[in-house]
Amino acid sequence: MATLERDFEQTIAYYALNGVARELIRTTSLLERTNRELRRKFRQVCCFGSSTGAEVAMYLQLKRLNARWSKQTWWETSHSLYFDFLNLNP
Repeated sequence: MATLERDFEQTIAYYALNGVARELIRTTSLLERTNRELRRKFRQVCCFGSSTGAEVAMYLQLKRLNARWSKQTWWETSHSLYFDFLNLNP
């Protein structure tokens, strides 16, 4: 209790941040945030027609998250996805 009383201002500094910054630091683990984003996305879909569809959706969601965290635009990422797709050899 003494620590909380002594460092109370530092404890509530989190609430002084705006919404976007607070959302980014809500959890300390990048893996936790990734899992939360994947769960959020897959709740929207409800069910997939095939396992391949689920794999593609997961791949695209992870590419989107990677673009956001590496400060790329979704435009750059989507273009690289398109050209990667053209160069596939099935």
